[in-house]
Amino acid sequence: MYKNHMLGIRKLKSKRWMGSQIISCMLMLATFQTLCVAGDGNFRSAPVYLASAAVSGDNARTLMLTENFDNAISVYAQLIVRDSGNVSLNAEYAYALALDGIYDAALIRLDKAQKMQPSNQETNFYASQILALMGFQQLADEYVKVVGSSGAPSWIASKAPLLLQKYRRILKEPGNRSGNELVTLFTRANRLTAQNCTFQSIALFEEITSQYPEVYLPYMGYSLALEKAGMYEQSLKTIQKALTLIGNTPEDQEAKQVLEKRLTTLQSKVTTGNNTSKANPTSISEVAKPQMMAYGGGSFSSAYTSFNAKMGVFISKSDYAAFDIGLTNFGSSTYTNLGLTLYNRKKIFVAGLGLTSTLGGGSSVFYGKVSVGISIMNKKGTTSLDIFLDGKMPLKSGYATVMGLSIGESVYFGKRKK
Repeated sequence: MYKNHMLGIRKLKSKRWMGSQIISCMLMLATFQTLCVAGDGNFRSAPVYLASAAVSGDNARTLMLTENFDNAISVYAQLIVRDSGNVSLNAEYAYALALDGIYDAALIRLDKAQKMQPSNQETNFYASQILALMGFQQLADEYVKVVGSSGAPSWIASKAPLLLQKYRRILKEPGNRSGNELVTLFTRANRLTAQNCTFQSIALFEEITSQYPEVYLPYMGYSLALEKAGMYEQSLKTIQKALTLIGNTPEDQEAKQVLEKRLTTLQSKVTTGNNTSKANPTSISEVAKPQMMAYGGGSFSSAYTSFNAKMGVFISKSDYAAFDIGLTNFGSSTYTNLGLTLYNRKKIFVAGLGLTSTLGGGSSVFYGKVSVGISIMNKKGTTSLDIFLDGKMPLKSGYATVMGLSIGESVYFGKRKK
């Protein structure tokens, strides 16, 4: 009886011990499994459990050199939690993400590293590698030309060319494209430019111009992004490309004048050597607090009523680019408006030229937009009363040209351009 009793106790203890071990293992896995965000917004789990001792910079680099990118990303993610302000660590993390094909997340991380320390040479190297991995070799070469580079860090120097050759993205030919997709991408790219997300904006504009090579307006937006990145020669080339695409109709002449004026400005910057700064100050540090504007108002005509909002960034003291969004009511139908307009201000007179789209009713229509009017600034230069005459000319037949009067107020904030 005693032996049976003791045997029962041992069996019970054994079961409890095994149960506790299983629970402990499950808790450890649940506690230490690292999650990272993929470029498409989905969560990707680390493929293996990594003990605390394995979470080190040396181990992350070893995993990179052995092309075990998933586990390298897991290690970098945990290291970033511990030291989020480490510039080199953020740049390496971006490089690992790009090698694993998670480009959006890589660019976000790269912009963060660049904003923390604009002239960091390691970040410049990883930036050029990431752009090249995305298939943008010309853009990568131009970036290195502008910012300079001390070469690859010693730990990756011999491996980097092989990784680039093996994991470079092969760009596909443009497939089925829609006006709605162009508007969505264009809107996002302009917003990133205004937010000084340098690498995200230029990479997205490169995607847009590759997918829509025959549309001239994206080249205008791309030129602004490249100029903010200090890449004046490349910015100049995009304006030259836009001029080759624009038509010869009377409506196109206003756009040509704006493009030619911008071309002259960029040529001056290139010839005076402004694009040779190796520290890349114009793209990051000097635009950390750009002068911006916000506008709210309405446009009215006999045919429609429109309520509009704008968010703009100043390129110079007198020139600014504004992203437009609004709602327009035609009779019983309501449409959404999205667009980009470049404005020039001389004293109280303002003129603008751009592209806008009307979305709704299962269709999208693109218009060339011309705005002329007056802008009466207050004494402090913080707000203005704006009265504009806006003309919208359809870019395809079958739609009417629309004229209207817009009245609203603009608010100005941020560092004033000189």
